[in-house]
Amino acid sequence: MNTHKRWAFLLAATAGVVGGAVLAVASRRQHHEVARELEHTSDLKSWENEGGNLAPATTAPAQP
Repeated sequence: MNTHKRWAFLLAATAGVVGGAVLAVASRRQHHEVARELEHTSDLKSWENEGGNLAPATTAPAQP
C-alpha cells in the first residue's frame, strides 16, 4: 500500500511539472505573438506617417 502511495505522489508531481511547462510555453508564445503584433502596428503607423501610401492601381487600356 505504501508503495502505491509513493507512485501516485510521483505521478501527480510529474503531471504537475509537465502541465506547468506546457502552460509556460503557451503563455510565452502568446506573449511573443502580441509583442510582434504591436511592433507591426507601430511600424505600419510610422510608415503611413511618412507618406507611404500604396500607389493607385493602374488600369490597362482595353485591347481591340
